[in-house]
Amino acid sequence: MNTKILDCTVRDGGHLNNWSFDPLCVKASYFAALKSGADYFEIGYRMPKSKKGLGLFGYSHDDVLSSLVKPSDKCKLTVMIDAGKSDNSLFKQCKPDVTPIKAVRVAAYPYELQKAISLVEDIKDKGYEVFLNLMASSELNDEQYNQLRGWSNKVILNSINFADSFGSFLPTDISNHIQKLHDIGFKYVGFHSHNNLQLAFANTLRAMEEGVAYVDASIYGMGRGAGNLPIEVLIGYLEKSGFEEYNVSPYLDVIERYYQKISEELDWGYKIKSLMSGMKEVHPYYVDDLYNKNIYTVDEIWNALDFVKGTCPISYSADKLNEALDSRLYRPLTPDKIEDVCQEISQQFKIIPASDAFEIGNLQLSKKHYGKKIMIIANGPSVLQYKEEIEALLNKEQCITIGVNYLQGEFIPDYHIFVNRKRFLKYISSVNSESILIVPSFFGKEIVSENHTGQCQYFDIETVHDLQENPIRGATQRLVNLNVAVCAILMAYQMGASEIYAVGMDGYIKETSEKIVYFYNEDDLVDDENVAAYRYKKLTEELNRINLFLQDHNVPFSIITPTSHKKYYQAVLINEN
Repeated sequence: MNTKILDCTVRDGGHLNNWSFDPLCVKASYFAALKSGADYFEIGYRMPKSKKGLGLFGYSHDDVLSSLVKPSDKCKLTVMIDAGKSDNSLFKQCKPDVTPIKAVRVAAYPYELQKAISLVEDIKDKGYEVFLNLMASSELNDEQYNQLRGWSNKVILNSINFADSFGSFLPTDISNHIQKLHDIGFKYVGFHSHNNLQLAFANTLRAMEEGVAYVDASIYGMGRGAGNLPIEVLIGYLEKSGFEEYNVSPYLDVIERYYQKISEELDWGYKIKSLMSGMKEVHPYYVDDLYNKNIYTVDEIWNALDFVKGTCPISYSADKLNEALDSRLYRPLTPDKIEDVCQEISQQFKIIPASDAFEIGNLQLSKKHYGKKIMIIANGPSVLQYKEEIEALLNKEQCITIGVNYLQGEFIPDYHIFVNRKRFLKYISSVNSESILIVPSFFGKEIVSENHTGQCQYFDIETVHDLQENPIRGATQRLVNLNVAVCAILMAYQMGASEIYAVGMDGYIKETSEKIVYFYNEDDLVDDENVAAYRYKKLTEELNRINLFLQDHNVPFSIITPTSHKKYYQAVLINEN
């Protein structure tokens, strides 16, 4: 086979244990690589002494390696250096009596190319085989490609390797990257996969089909985050495909002796966090950091990563992450801020009965539209952007509609709901005469009769204090946080909806906008950022509570226009109109 295989277990897996491997494990791993047919064995990093606290294989000193293993030319020892942290003084002349290392891979982020090229040339002059490893290769821009194109001495490389650093590549991306590197003059290309999207094997096979010179893999897939392509899978595949030079058994043996136990002690492999870093193309440590803050839900982390991608450096920086998060529009509140804001606006979430408030005890609208699809129309900007698609869906599926607060005259819903008296008084004149008004019985009848002459239906609401409480008891809606959209969703359920759509529940779609975009816009005032975050938190909690209730009753609920509440989003409108 023309493609050579490099075992990067110790070097890449060392991110998990600070390169503190048992030397006997490393020795056994090398001989497994040799017997299985791997061509290179990357035995660690070579970091400078100034980088304190690493295990043996974070420095990979020549005397340590020479005392551990006498390598064969059939499986050459390699080390990696980081262009941003190392220099050529770490290497003596490449002579058998001086060093067991035969090859050096210089890893560099796109912004480190000039230093990396100089290092490659200097190390080549000392007699080593050299590789240039492009980290975060998805982030290379045209200027950096031109820098590589203009490198006159590129023929000294064994290969230029590109890494799927964030595990975000699809097989088509592999083909495209290989072609780009060929187009700028590199004859030999290598590939290093990550398994965030469970595509490491598929991507490596595509790279081999494209004729790459080198591919990386690690024992048991050991590596940071989702890990790498398991080398035993690749070797086993090649053996099964009829390549007699490969033998997977030595790897299976060393896995049983060492790596099964290591995998129980260390944490790698597919997880939601790995998927997120792959899908969003960000360093996995950014995702870890967001999780570790313990104030973001998974939905909020997913949204935040788009902002992180656009504002943070490719290589991980905790300081830059915190700066970026502090500049975001939406920031979850810490407990002390929650307490302060709660005292400030808690009355806005409470039910305050009018002097003539009453209870109806039943709901005339109960089961009135049994088996129909019902759409909640809120007033986020997306309802204007997708108005034609929304109208097409309404006509196609004959949905019943419930409008929320102010709709700017753009829609004439079958029903129009308010639960806040201030907004009722401000927007009641905009309610179309064909729409049936829905208001809570705690409004009383006087405020309605003085401001509205059309049809009106009342419903009962009561306040509860536990998010685990059932949101409906009898005909009464039960809310922890009074919210008109939530009331509309529950009303759709009470009407007998078979499925509930919502449009215009945008949340905070644009990170750069001046305020969180709610489905109401009261007085065009911008909320204090803490108040806005608190409102969003309360809505999120109530939506989650209602969604679980609807799931229990087999009534699907989805928001079908773009929204920051992404776990409820369904792309229903894509094919409309």
